[in-house]
Amino acid sequence: MLKRKLLLLIALLGALSLVAAACGDDDGNGTATGDEEQIECDWVIGTMGALSGDNASLGVPIRDGVEYAVDQANEAGEVPCDLSLEEEDSQGDPAQAPPLAQSLVENEELVAVAGPYFSGETLAVGEVFSESGVLMTGTGTNETIDEQGFETWFRSVAPDNIQGEVAAAYLESLGGETTAVIHDNQDYSKGLADSVLENLGDAAEGPFIISFEDDDSIPPVVSEVDQLDPDQIFYGGYTPQAAPLVQQLREAGVDALFLSDDGAKAPEFGEVAGEAAEGAQVTCPCTDPTQQEGATDFVEGMRAEYGENAPGTFAADMFDVTNIIIAALSELNGDEDIEEVRAHVVEYFHNADAIEGVAKTYTWEDNGEFVGGPEDIWVYEWDEAEGNFVSLGPASDLIE
Repeated sequence: MLKRKLLLLIALLGALSLVAAACGDDDGNGTATGDEEQIECDWVIGTMGALSGDNASLGVPIRDGVEYAVDQANEAGEVPCDLSLEEEDSQGDPAQAPPLAQSLVENEELVAVAGPYFSGETLAVGEVFSESGVLMTGTGTNETIDEQGFETWFRSVAPDNIQGEVAAAYLESLGGETTAVIHDNQDYSKGLADSVLENLGDAAEGPFIISFEDDDSIPPVVSEVDQLDPDQIFYGGYTPQAAPLVQQLREAGVDALFLSDDGAKAPEFGEVAGEAAEGAQVTCPCTDPTQQEGATDFVEGMRAEYGENAPGTFAADMFDVTNIIIAALSELNGDEDIEEVRAHVVEYFHNADAIEGVAKTYTWEDNGEFVGGPEDIWVYEWDEAEGNFVSLGPASDLIE
């Protein structure tokens, strides 16, 4: 179920390629006819995020989705120039991100960036890409990103305020009277946890704050939560802290439902938490592509290339937006200057109207905010047999 626009575009390109084959030679991309000079060109799509370190379990699957789209485009000859992927490993750290972003924009072949992946780094580098006219489209969900005035930013998923509202409604539907809300004080984690707190109102206690830099901060919070004896727990944060947190909660005898977020949605959660992972759930602004009509080829292709746990969290979303970048590039000739190419990609996203991908449909507001809603939030539960989180379905279908 790739985009309707892309299908029409690919059909047109196919027809043009037949004409080129009849009139030209066999050199492929950039081949000219008659006495015209052959265009040989290279374009780079950048990507940046946590490709190593504690949060690589989240970043690498996102990169895989971007890479898979680029590889498929090259194989199909969808664009007039050869595409390559330039990766920058920020480890998800806002402090490391700015010089990496600067390195990307200084590449005179860079046309767009599929990333950054996390909220903090997005806030840290948005101005770099905006001033350079380079599109950035990533999975950072902090709701304040759309207030920064980044002129070339486009979010690829629903923001925290929507996920927080849905997570709170889901917790309320489960019937618990008290929910302890915990987070690790990062931009993403705090924003989402605050949204859950706000929407739960008097039914929530917290926030209880742990440090993403210090595992010794977990036991005191576990002790506080144990004394509170809540019916439910919501944790805003990432796998490296979520897994030991749920493990220590269970060891302390806290048996409340543990609900976290997309930051914890990785196979490594269960590998670290062990038996304590049983019954843990997460909300995620990501659909399950294995349940999406028309996504079979995408899922099978990803698994053949990246393993049985593919596609990982947000791989489908980033595959989609990378393909939208590619669709924009396929409208060009390959002889434009790089500023013109970058501007065209940004304009293409601004004009996008209900472009269908394997994950969902894409439209953006003028400020780059993704046009989505509660229907974009899904719930997943840890499944020991699968060694991964498995979908329970859209949250809207589960809320009574």
